[in-house]
Amino acid sequence: MKKYMKFWAMLILISSILIITGCNSDSTDSDNSSAEESSENEGFSYLMHDKFIDWLQENNWYEHAIEATDADIEFVAGGSNDDEYYSSVDQQIISGSFPDSGIVTVNQATVYGTEGAFLDLKPFIEEHAPNIKQYIADHPNYENLITTDEGAIYGVVAEAPKFADFLFYRADHFEKAGITEEPQTIEEFTDALRQLKEFYGEDNPNYYPMIGREGFIRFQSVFNATANFEDGVFSGIYGNAKTGTDLYSEGYKQMVEWYHTLYDEGLIDPEWVAGASTEESWESKMLTGSGSIGYDHYTRPSWFMDNGGPDNDPDYDIQIMSYLQDVNGKPSVQPTETQYNALRSMVINKDSEDKAETIIKFLDYFFSEEGQELVSWGVEGESFEEVDGKKQFIVDFSEEETTPAGEPRWSFLNDRLTFVKPIDNNAFYQWNTDLVREAALDLFTDENLEVGINITYTAEQSQQIANLSATVNEAVIAGVTKFVTGERDLSEWDDFLAEMEEAGYQQIVGIQQEAYDALYK
Repeated sequence: MKKYMKFWAMLILISSILIITGCNSDSTDSDNSSAEESSENEGFSYLMHDKFIDWLQENNWYEHAIEATDADIEFVAGGSNDDEYYSSVDQQIISGSFPDSGIVTVNQATVYGTEGAFLDLKPFIEEHAPNIKQYIADHPNYENLITTDEGAIYGVVAEAPKFADFLFYRADHFEKAGITEEPQTIEEFTDALRQLKEFYGEDNPNYYPMIGREGFIRFQSVFNATANFEDGVFSGIYGNAKTGTDLYSEGYKQMVEWYHTLYDEGLIDPEWVAGASTEESWESKMLTGSGSIGYDHYTRPSWFMDNGGPDNDPDYDIQIMSYLQDVNGKPSVQPTETQYNALRSMVINKDSEDKAETIIKFLDYFFSEEGQELVSWGVEGESFEEVDGKKQFIVDFSEEETTPAGEPRWSFLNDRLTFVKPIDNNAFYQWNTDLVREAALDLFTDENLEVGINITYTAEQSQQIANLSATVNEAVIAGVTKFVTGERDLSEWDDFLAEMEEAGYQQIVGIQQEAYDALYK
């Protein structure tokens, strides 16, 4: 039995399982070959998100990849956002219009593959993809994820980069407010918020030290309130790195009490707590000085520096804070998304078996050393050089990533959906501005990050979780918000837990446990 201590899992939900009909797709004729072996098969069609197709074709490494593999790919646009895209996958399967290959979720690959819509890739990997075969052998968790109980592999899944959100702040605000040292504990952090509020709130009634967008609950790790495992036993509901909850932990209630203090003292933006803060309003507040601290995607600190902060205030200076200690004085461990992106599984249409060798050889290139260097670093002398045995970029991140749409550029944002491949995390961290690169290399360590593990669900389990989550997640957010705003007194916390129990909270935990046990025990 495999056991894992305190790690995260991504729920993969699908709303329904549709009846599968035959799949057919058109393709263009061309010769194709991999870098190591040629093939006389035709070109192939490939389904992806609309915007990722544009970004990929503008990327300089893509042209080199095509030259190295002699591939002929017809991209098929499938939608502009996840909901639209994966719904279109369902529709194309039903209508028989799914292309030769494309990106689907792990659940779609398994469910539709079992029903006969997708090819079993295992024999093609065994014969034509030595690099994928070796990767599978070296990563048993990966093999568990992509292999069905019957031993089939219907989809090859993308590895995801390992990173967490950054806690960042206006260093110039800290200095002017008299905060001379970066906070290390939640108590010091709270005192800093109060000091900022006293200094900047006096003349600006709309000033709140901590502001943000999307869900405001971001400090679970500090209060040891993240959903986790102990010896393979679930504790809490797993959403993703930002939304996992363990309501029954002592730390979760303590965290809610802390948030109530922030709300009561005007230290957190009430618009954010109410769920009314948009990305645009948050950006405007952070750029114009109506807030000092954010907790968001790791690239955001540089975004504010590059998108008007210093234009509004010549002293504008965003810096990244080290992760706070937990309430027991130990380093808090930041949960990350799962190691493998369960929304990005490459499949091959069962009616395109004559093209399967070509497609799998093409994909295998991205698992090779040559392919990995290309997608992670580019071409030596053009985008990177080696100094003392270490690679370093010689093209500028900000210049390349702001190139006008339609013009070629070097880009190594390998969290974007393109082709399924492994990730070189070191290169991923280095492809950033100086500010983010230095913080990523310093903070994104094995000690600071807790990488998630994927769990897959049966069709019945997926439907059960989808139905329960629609009720439970909304109830949790609404209920916790009432405690934070003071609409409900914390003396009623046990009553709240009973209400969540009735809504189905523990049922979700039980389903997660069943799925985990089936996959890993």
